[in-house]
Amino acid sequence: MARQRITIQGEGSITEVERGHVYRIRLRLPPEKPGGKLRWSPQRTVHGNKAKARQAVEQYRVELEAELNGETLGLTVGQYAREFHERRKTIGALSPLTLERDELEISRIEQLFGKVLVEELTTADVNNAYAKLRKQGLSSSALHKLHAKLRQIMKQAVREGVIPHNPCDMIEGVKRPAARERRSLSAEQAMQLARDLKEAPRNGRIVAVWLALATGIRRGEALGLVWANVDLDNGRIRIDKQLDSKGNRHDPKSKTSKRNLSIDEGTVAFLKEWRTMQASIFNGGAGVPSAMPVCTNEHGDFIEPNVFNRWRRQWFADHGLGGFKVVEEYADKHGVKRYRAFGYEGFNFHELRHTQATLLIGGGADIKTVQNRLGHSSASLTMDIYAHAIEQNDREAATIIGSMLG
Repeated sequence: MARQRITIQGEGSITEVERGHVYRIRLRLPPEKPGGKLRWSPQRTVHGNKAKARQAVEQYRVELEAELNGETLGLTVGQYAREFHERRKTIGALSPLTLERDELEISRIEQLFGKVLVEELTTADVNNAYAKLRKQGLSSSALHKLHAKLRQIMKQAVREGVIPHNPCDMIEGVKRPAARERRSLSAEQAMQLARDLKEAPRNGRIVAVWLALATGIRRGEALGLVWANVDLDNGRIRIDKQLDSKGNRHDPKSKTSKRNLSIDEGTVAFLKEWRTMQASIFNGGAGVPSAMPVCTNEHGDFIEPNVFNRWRRQWFADHGLGGFKVVEEYADKHGVKRYRAFGYEGFNFHELRHTQATLLIGGGADIKTVQNRLGHSSASLTMDIYAHAIEQNDREAATIIGSMLG
């Protein structure tokens, strides 16, 4: 008669050590002898949120049960995915932003396949997991990103001889979603926005929006810009850092994102006025330190990206570039009437970047110039993204030729 497999019952214990960041986990082990008492496993420390701690408990359960049953436990898909991710961190070729985005996919893989051994993962397992995610409302874009990452990881497992073939290769129905239409402001809207920005009380947030409109730089590039990288005498700025969503300043997303940009005379004047204001507000009129952010908050520091986002949505709504589905009225603790808004719909910050490119192409700028200005990796990428603007130029060219030949 085969010996019954030992299993570990119960949910285990999760103790919060540092709120939202560090937890200790352990599980109740079966008695060593029949009739004996349950005993606690050794504790493990988990860095991350509580969801990650729960995943770690289940992974710990798998390892402990294998040990109790004298089994040789290979790597689970979740473990292999985590190792794959940690190895990529040491390469140094990937930007912190890319690694941060990959973390979401790795966490999903750990959650979905944390108990499945790498060599036992089947195409059916993957299809079933995807079907559950679709029922839960995961978008086709998010599912495509997850599948691309899992396929990449399992491809590495094939290369390393862990598995003979990639179970993700046979998956069907997970396609890259069609690209959303890239919106941009019209020339009239862009000019009105420029007027509104000039007339608004000057602050670091207003300056960030101006820089995006005038140069097409990304939000993180605008918020991470310091005065050491601004040459107002020669009308140029140097983009070599960005501020991520957590407020950390690091290299931009790719090597080509590091670039020099010419700025127009109006932007030079705009920035000179702002620098004089900063010197007065933060340094008693004695100039600004080279390490000071160009786009400062009220304390002279970098603007926290999420704070900026909330302000930007409201400012765009106030100036005809968006609106909110719901606006609620409430009284604060002093009885003062306040309003809060939800469900923003309208232009976003990144669409100022599209506006820059569309206006440049419409004005006759060559694709290579637009590519370099936006920091794209190739001219073909720029052409793919802004095909609509190029097509419009082509129609206008045909009209011009027709008028010449008619």
